[in-house]
Order: sequence, then C-alpha cells, then structure tokens
Amino acid sequence: MKNINFKKLIATLGASALISTGLVVAVAAPAQAADPVCVTDTKTDVVTCDGKLSNGAAYRTMVPSGYNGTFYFWQHGIRPSYPYPGYTVPKGVEQMAPTSVNHKIDTTKSMLGLGYGLAAYDCSSGGLHGWNTADCVEMLNELVTITKKRITITKTVVYGASMAGAVLTPFIEKYPNQADAVGVLAGVTPSVNNELKSGCDMLYIFSVFFDPTIKGCSVMGTKGVPGHYAVLGDFAKVGALLTQWSKDYGSQPLAYPAPLAGSGIPQRSALLLAGLIAGIPTKSAHMDGISTSATLVPEQSINATVAVLENTQELLGTAYFGGQAVSEVVGAGFYDNTKTDFASLLSDADLGRFNLGLSGDDAINAMLATLAAYPRVKGDATAMAKAAALDKSKFDTTKPVVLLSNEADRLVLSGNTPLYVNKARANYDARLAAWESKYNAADASGKLELRASKPVWNTLAMYAMTPEIYTQFTATGAPDLTAKISPSGVGHESFTKAQLMLWVRLLASSAKTGKIPSQGVVDSLLAATPYVNTDMDYQPNELKYQD
Repeated sequence: MKNINFKKLIATLGASALISTGLVVAVAAPAQAADPVCVTDTKTDVVTCDGKLSNGAAYRTMVPSGYNGTFYFWQHGIRPSYPYPGYTVPKGVEQMAPTSVNHKIDTTKSMLGLGYGLAAYDCSSGGLHGWNTADCVEMLNELVTITKKRITITKTVVYGASMAGAVLTPFIEKYPNQADAVGVLAGVTPSVNNELKSGCDMLYIFSVFFDPTIKGCSVMGTKGVPGHYAVLGDFAKVGALLTQWSKDYGSQPLAYPAPLAGSGIPQRSALLLAGLIAGIPTKSAHMDGISTSATLVPEQSINATVAVLENTQELLGTAYFGGQAVSEVVGAGFYDNTKTDFASLLSDADLGRFNLGLSGDDAINAMLATLAAYPRVKGDATAMAKAAALDKSKFDTTKPVVLLSNEADRLVLSGNTPLYVNKARANYDARLAAWESKYNAADASGKLELRASKPVWNTLAMYAMTPEIYTQFTATGAPDLTAKISPSGVGHESFTKAQLMLWVRLLASSAKTGKIPSQGVVDSLLAATPYVNTDMDYQPNELKYQD
C-alpha cells in the first residue's frame, strides 16, 4: 500500500474535513501504446523513457550506461482513488524501485549502479486506482511485453510491495514466460479477504466497547466519492478515540455496552483484547513489547498494549481504505461475523502473557461474554464469495520467489508470508509426490530421463527483525513516542538499505540460475545483513483467518 500518514489524517479529520471541496477525479482518455519519449542524463548517462500504456496509464523505464541485461519491473501497492487530508492521488509514476519510509531510502540509484534496468508504471484504470489488481496483472504484462520489444533483456524480475503480492502471484501463474524471478516485499498473500476479516473484526469490537455509532466494514460499498466520504466519516470516529488514547493511554473505564458500564475495566484492556483477536503486532515503532518503567509501564503487557495502540491507527486505516476499495469490486456486505467465535481467536499463550494488561481473568471473561452475546453483522453471500475469490491463485509457480517482511508490520501483517510459504509448500509437496510415484514406477532409462524434471523447492522467506529492547521512556516514566524508532522490523515497506539490497541481489541471482541460492549461500548472506532473521525455522504469528 502507498504509505499514508494516517496519524496526520487522524489529526486533521473533523467535520470541516468531511465537506466536499470540489473533488474532481481526472479520468485519462483512452490511448494506444506509443513509443516513449527518452532522455539521456548528461551526468549519469542513464536513459529515462516515459510513455503510456494502451489505456493511457503512465510508465517509465531507466537504463544505466553499464546495463547488464537484468531488468526489474516494479509493481506498486494500493492507492486510494480520491484525496483526503495528507494524501494526494498519484498522477503518474511515483516509485521506480524499493523505498523505505522509516529510513528515507530509495534504492533506484543503487540498482542502476549495479547495472540493472528499471521499469515501473501507474496502475490506474480509467483514472482510478483502488483494488484494481486484475487490471494490474494485464497492465504489468503489457509493460513487460513492450519493454522487451524495445530493450534487450536477458533476465526479467517482477517485484513489488504490499498489494503487489495480490498482483504478482496470479501474474506469474498466468504469464509464466514473462519473468525469471518474483519478489514480494511486505506483501499480501491472496486473498486479501483473510486480513480484511481481522480488520473488520477489530472495527466491530470498537463499535461494541467504545462507540456504538461506528459502522466499521458495514459502511463500505457505495462507489465513488459518496462511498469515499462515508468511510472518512466513520474513520473520524475511530480517530477521535485514538487521539484520546494517545493522551491518557486508555485509562478511562468502559462506558459501553451497558453490561460493562461501571465494571471498572479500562478502555486499554478492551483495546488490547481487540488487538490480540485481530492479530496486531505487540511490538511497534517505539514499543518493544517487554521494556518496563517504574511508574506508568510497570509490566510487560502494558508495553504491548501501547504497541497495539500505536499500530492500531495504521491497521484500521488499511481496513477502511482497503476495505472500501475491495467493496467497490465485490459489492457491499463482504464482512460477516454471525458465526465468529471471538474467544477462539485468542491463544492460551496470549491470555497468559497479557493477563494483567487485559485486567485479569474476570475482565477477560466479561468482555468475551459480552462479545458473544452482542448483535452480529450479517453479510451478503454474493459479496462474501467474491471477496474470498479475489486474485485467485494456485501457488504453483516453479519460478524462484523471494519474500521479505517485517517482524512487526502493522499494515500488511507478517502472517501473510508464512501463508504464502504454506500454500506454495502444499503445491510443491503434491508435485513432488506425483514425480516420485512416476520415478518409482519407471525402469532404469525412465528414471534417468525423469531426474531432470524433479520438482525443486524454489521459495525463500526472509524476515527483518527488531532488536530485543528499544523502548525509551520520559522522565515521568511514560513511553517516549517521539524518540527514535526501532532500527528494523517495524513499519510497512520500511527496511534498511542493506536488507533491501540483499533482497534485490537474491532476486538477480535467482533469475540468473532459475533457483533460489543454496542454503549455505543464503545462511552466509543473512548472517552478514544486520537484523535479518538467520533461523530458517522462524515463523511469525500466522493470520487469524486462512483460506
């Protein structure tokens, strides 16, 4: 997803911000793909070409003087179609290569310096963006095709971030000859419905415990500007809560619903419960989940509660704007919780570790009982089926796939990566079993012939980790949320330059050989890159929902 400053949006949202001020969306006129206009930089000798795809969407290529034949095609994440405070709708190519928001890094220059060609495009359809993944698959294919006709390319890498996972996965299955390697950075594993359910669950819990006027995912589905403003209006209510909690850390007792009013359970306990049910990371930019202070954060689970608070604005921002984008494709009513057992989404380990932050067993039982008895949201069967089928993929590509995620991504949850690995592994195991059956039944000459076709495991998952401790406190003992953030493992599309370039180089190597590097090579590269996980058995928390 395009990194949006939800904190700034929350700060500016209000009645005045929700009044339309002549909102206009420019719709590109249809056009035929034509030769791009190219310019050579006199200082660097980089040739930059700007053109239009057949639907009028902009694209750009960059070729260095030392071009080595390997070309990278970048797929960006989701972009809302309409502006709001802190966000301007893109008007063309914004990003040529991987960037890092937290570290203010752009790898374009470094990649060109290594001799790689670069291409990127604006995935807009009729001047609109949103969850237009099906269009992106075809537009990316067009970009690769016309670039290959114009430039000599020996190896092709398609890679991207966030929503790109829901583009690149079906892309390589539909067009297997268009790329030699695939890279997914902090990416969604299709279907995005898995993560959207958790975001919608959290919004529903907010409506139960904090503000009964919050509609959550039920507000989504109206197309165009009216739907955009309906979502903004509901998000403003959540923003008001987050703003208050940033001041008092949710210390006020629950006022809703009636069975819990007067119980003395602090709002932060219900917030932590909601976060654990949704699977929000219990580490954040400033909170390591374990550090304590003598006064305001005397116990680890309170640190984690503040982490959930810090992460919530981003996850719920994604739920609102991602959910609205999806609902414009599948229709209103894609969320249904009539059969959801919220208690089952909590692990025994979490209930034990965060018991104090949740205000103890009695409070936990009271909150879960309230959720179980509260009126539920009934979805639309057609919309639900369409959401579940979004970006349908088999995970059967034989091309090398390299994934990189943050341990505590607060927007596209890191559980997307093990979900991809598990789906790819299941397909690989089935192919291997079929091959072994043929091999065992073959004669000597048949066995010799079959050896070359033995399936190869070709997926590599890497994780950027946080340091163990990095929380800082003010003189009063409060968490210092203005301090320097964790150097690694937090945020969305936020990695160190070393981590990004490791990913890029692994993709180049994989494209060249057709296989991910050997375990020995991978181990040495991971060990040489700070804060990258070196335990290949490591797995982050899985998504709460998995199709």
